[in-house]
Amino acid sequence: MLEEELINYKISGIALRTAANLHHFKISSIIREEEQIQKMEELEKLRQRHSRTIPKSLPQPISPKMQIATKDELFEAMRAAIIETMQKKEKLRRRRLRQEEQKQKRLRRLSQAKLPKELLKHISGKEQTVEELHESWYNRIKATINLNNKDSSFFDLLHIIKNEEESTIGRKFAFVRMFLALMFLSTGNKLTLFQADEFKDISISMK
Repeated sequence: MLEEELINYKISGIALRTAANLHHFKISSIIREEEQIQKMEELEKLRQRHSRTIPKSLPQPISPKMQIATKDELFEAMRAAIIETMQKKEKLRRRRLRQEEQKQKRLRRLSQAKLPKELLKHISGKEQTVEELHESWYNRIKATINLNNKDSSFFDLLHIIKNEEESTIGRKFAFVRMFLALMFLSTGNKLTLFQADEFKDISISMK
């Protein structure tokens, strides 16, 4: 272009850009090939690291020759197997019975558990067990229903307590003991309690 005195910057720019693109493509392709080679090497290292080597074949034990069992030997083996099975069943049965016996003893111990009379005196006001307190109220309610020939009520029992207890504190404790006795007798399917509305009288009838 200089010899021909023809200066054209557009043509020189296109030539320069084309050369730059070819150079960039060559460099990029070399980088991609190098990255691919590195990935293959890393995969090969990872494969060798986690690959399991197959062990050599282990020497097999010499298999014994087949033997002919006699009828007595067969019966003896069957007898031993039966005895062993029966012994295991007997052990399991005895263990089950022992566990059941321990469970029954624990239930009886829990059912017979009673508080000391000194503590019961502060709780119930009398030297009696909780069962005796509940039975006492049950008998009194039963007698009241039979005497009046109609169902009793919570207010009727309050009148009984007011007539028996002189002090205000004694009445309050008696009210609480009586109410708890009613709850336990109701859950024990001895009494039926019915209240039509809140803060109303509670009807008490026998089961």
